[in-house]
Parts: sequence; structure tokens; C-alpha cells
Amino acid sequence: MLFFGMEGVFSALPLQALLQAGIPVCALVVPAPPLPPAHPTQSQRQPAPPRPPLRPLLAPTLQRGARPLLPVVNSSLTASPVTLALGAGLPVWEVARLQAEETRSTLASYQPDLLCIACFPRRLPASLLTLPRLGAVNLHPSLLPALRGPEPLFWVFREGLRETGVSVHLVEERLDAGPIVAQERISVPDGITYAELERRCAEHGARLLVQAVQALARGAVAPLPQDEQRSSYRPAPSPEDLHVPAWHWQARHVYNFIRGVTSWAGPLLVSGPQEVLLVSDALQWWDPQEGRPFLPPPAPLPATERLLRCNSGLVHLRLAVNEAGGTRPDQG
Repeated sequence: MLFFGMEGVFSALPLQALLQAGIPVCALVVPAPPLPPAHPTQSQRQPAPPRPPLRPLLAPTLQRGARPLLPVVNSSLTASPVTLALGAGLPVWEVARLQAEETRSTLASYQPDLLCIACFPRRLPASLLTLPRLGAVNLHPSLLPALRGPEPLFWVFREGLRETGVSVHLVEERLDAGPIVAQERISVPDGITYAELERRCAEHGARLLVQAVQALARGAVAPLPQDEQRSSYRPAPSPEDLHVPAWHWQARHVYNFIRGVTSWAGPLLVSGPQEVLLVSDALQWWDPQEGRPFLPPPAPLPATERLLRCNSGLVHLRLAVNEAGGTRPDQG
């Protein structure tokens, strides 16, 4: 198989699981980084040569365990599929143009039976999807058909969901809409961070992907079409989606969104009944409607902390601190 992914745990753990299960992986395909912005005087110089559609990250003459030609962004084996692949002696291709004939012919030379996709940030063209005899499968971090799109874990926090999941589905022209091969539910406990939930999904998804690939190889899969009546699509979050309207949300929702998203997006603006705060973390929540009556903190709060009333209940917040060491002034 050919594995398509990018730097990060949601690509690395599935690739690691496939390799540990003895499933033959021909090569890893990763996206080329974006081009640097043009220099102001670039138009006065000779234009740079065209970018190749793809290039290897491992010299063909190097052997198993050799070091990559380019520095790896994250050298942790649990976060870098590139490091894993190179350590296993696999070719790694950095692709800039998926539609190019050179890309298609290079990947076709491996004669893959299957394409596996886990967090590859670009849609594959039909010229690549038709290469393998078994087609292509994608590992998606949601309970499809819910939360199709590029950042489903963000929307788990935004919508205050208590459960999410991972799905392995066949890839078709429509995004995240192909028949489901395997699926598993995952609970979302209070206070979990984005990185913790992503790792939990990656661990469950890695096992599920191995099982799905093995079943596909045996011909023991009956994919289920997705129910379009239950489908939902969520785009990449906008700046407005990062705002926390605490006066509209219950305290539990406010607490879990801040806990989940600040580690991913940085400090968030949180609007209460009479103030707007720049918040770096949520420390506690209370809500009698949820069976959690308010318990006053044992000592006066420091200047960097605040209690904020929500639509229902209270949250204990830590305010963001500026470079000078003081808290950011309230806005509004």
C-alpha cells in the first residue's frame, strides 16, 4: 500500500500500527511545504526554476536506517511519520503537484493494492485514486456522516459533544462521503485537551485501520453507505468560531471548550454578561443544573484568575498574561 499523511500524531500512529502489524507499506507520501513568500525584488531577478511535482526525502543510495536529506520537523517517533518511514527503510515522497503525470507515474510504479490516507491535507485526484485495485481508504476523526470536513475535533469542542469517534471509509469524489468500512465510538471526558483527544482518536483509529486493511485484503468487508440525512459538514474554524459566548453557553460547555481549544489555538476571547476576557485556561466549573453546586475557592483569587457567570453556572478562568507580566485589559 501507499500511505498518505503529514507530520503529526494522527498520521504517525496509524502508520506505526500498519508497520507493526506486518502490513507491507510501499512508500509514504507527504505534502510539500508551502513556498516562501516572494522577495520584493524577485521580479527584478531571473525567475526561480519551476518546482518539481515531487521529490524523495531519502537518497536512493542510502540504506535502511539512514538519515533523511531534509531536517524533520518533529523528531519524535510518535509524532513524525517521516521519521518512522525513514527508520523502516521506506521511500518518502514530498509531493507538490498531485495532478502531475510525473507524480502519477512515480506512485504507479509501486503497483499498490491500496491507498491509505490519514490526515493528508489535500484531496487526491482520480488519477491517483484509480491506481490501486482495492481503491483508497481514509481514516477520519469523527463518527461519519457527522462532522465531515478538515477539523472535526475542533467542532467536537465547539458543539459541546460528549462523544466522538473514528471512521475508516472508502474514498470517493465527495469529501468524507464514501461508504464506511469500520467505525468506533470514543468518549470525550470533561477537561480533555485538543492534543489529548487527537492522540486518543489516533490510537483508536490506528487499531481500527489495521483491522480494516486486513479485512479488505481478505475480501471480508461489506462497506455501508453513509446516511445523507444524518450528514453534516463543518469548515475550517474562522476567528469568530474561536469566540466563547459564555452568556449563551452552560458552564460545562464553556469549561470544556476553553480546555480543549486554548492548547491548539492560544488564548480565547470569552464574553460574559458585562465583560470580555482574554483567557488562557479554564480551571473549574460549577452548575447546579448539572449537580455541581458552587463551592467558593478557599482563598481570594489572584489577579490572573476570574470567576465568570455563564448562561447556567460559573467557570473559574485563568487570564492570559502579556509580555510585561500583567494581565491583558478586559475588552468591551
